[in-house]
Amino acid sequence: MKIGVIGPNTLKNASKKELEERKILLVKAAEILSESKKDIVLTPDKNSLLEFFGKKYLEFGGKKIWVIAPMKDDAEKYLNLEFGEIIDCDMWYRQPSKFSEETDLLICLGYSAGVLSEIGASQYFNPKKILIIDEFVTSKLPIEINQSIDIEYITLKKLRSYL
Repeated sequence: MKIGVIGPNTLKNASKKELEERKILLVKAAEILSESKKDIVLTPDKNSLLEFFGKKYLEFGGKKIWVIAPMKDDAEKYLNLEFGEIIDCDMWYRQPSKFSEETDLLICLGYSAGVLSEIGASQYFNPKKILIIDEFVTSKLPIEINQSIDIEYITLKKLRSYL
């Protein structure tokens, strides 16, 4: 089983305090996921929150990281490709569908435009449950989205029971 971890790479308007609070939550999420002994899938920008999460996941003894990367579209310029094995999605616009195709469960650690693409693609490519962790989001997605995608909102503490 591969678990896709989606979330924003940056929080552009966040204060230093908000970034530190986010990192504390990411450390907790990384620890929980590492205990599952399941592979995770990321698309981590260099010097980003997802890269920070990936490093913590490995520090806690996480099993393996797969990186979805558009190798024909300058992936090495933007992404940390050193975490583990690369799954080439060719071009950036194919990343959301490849991400969904390669994963069995999605865990959402916050919203961004890219995250919304990854959630949307899950409807068509290997449909799966999406767990949105309450502590990382300010609101739920519109109810209309839940009509075609299997979304569940849970607390970080409850995450262990899904793995």
